Amino acid sequence: MMKKSGLMTIIMLLTIQFFSQQRIDGNFPFQTDPAKKYSLYIPSSYNATAPNKLMLGLHPFNTSRWNGISWCDTLINFAEINNLILVCPDGGLDGKIDDPIDTAFTTALLDSVKTWYNININKTYIMGFSWGGKTTYTYGLNRPNVFNGYLPIGAAISGTSEVTVPLQLNGSNKAVYIIHGGLDSPNSRFYPIRDSLISKGAIVNTNLMAGIGHTIDFPNRDFILSTGYQWIDSVNCYQLSVSTKPNDSPKLENRIFPNPIKQGNPINIELTLKNNFENASVSIFDVYGKRVKNKNVILRNGINQLNITSLPKGIYIFSIKLNHYNTQINKKIIIK
Repeated sequence: MMKKSGLMTIIMLLTIQFFSQQRIDGNFPFQTDPAKKYSLYIPSSYNATAPNKLMLGLHPFNTSRWNGISWCDTLINFAEINNLILVCPDGGLDGKIDDPIDTAFTTALLDSVKTWYNININKTYIMGFSWGGKTTYTYGLNRPNVFNGYLPIGAAISGTSEVTVPLQLNGSNKAVYIIHGGLDSPNSRFYPIRDSLISKGAIVNTNLMAGIGHTIDFPNRDFILSTGYQWIDSVNCYQLSVSTKPNDSPKLENRIFPNPIKQGNPINIELTLKNNFENASVSIFDVYGKRVKNKNVILRNGINQLNITSLPKGIYIFSIKLNHYNTQINKKIIIK
């Protein structure tokens, strides 16, 4: 028979665990809706004395299954595994999470959550499936100062018509991990936006799942979502830094591409220079800070190719110093 003290210890531990995580379904009056709904999940790791990471989750369109509550329920394990505060606004009766009232409400809800909880504004991310995946692009990329990484899943888009060029340019130097079903019209919903985002300077990684259609109920979902989230979070750990002389600087066209790059391929650097060419020094460091490549080069106005075929797979920091401008550009590059 278990001693009373041991039983009480177990009860106390279970009680602490129960109250350390919260599932909240709430509402507040907003515009024409007297009770605009939302759902939250606060993970057991939440610490009110330290900034916490946040994921905005945008639900799909099908109103027979999806709303803020059911979408939050779907993502709870994922949020708990990754220690994420999960914020799921409700798209209303029509199920479209990108209606004007819904995007305005999402912004108001995020602002509210930042007052209710201790949020790390540098670790705030956005994800969504289907219609929510499309809105991850359209709403999220329209707010590059709010979101530090993007996780679209099976985005219901057609080519790049919904995700316009100005929005894509807002993704420059941002981490985007695209999860998509190989049977879910990838020629219109996956490849065009992937390639276009890369060309605009986004840091893009993907998982095109073989044999999977338009569904969030794919095998190993929490593992696959966690892999995508952890990748965008790791890429977000490094911020682009540039220092220049006032009124005398080149323009980096947000383009050191492709990124990630396939091992054995050259990297492209696009610059707009006042001179036709510029003496530069390029250093490449591994994740431990060890310099693995250093050379002096001449970079020309336009697109330059740099041979990095000797580098093994991994994560590197490129440091490009343009001597005339006294400018140094640092950027994370992934070789896969």
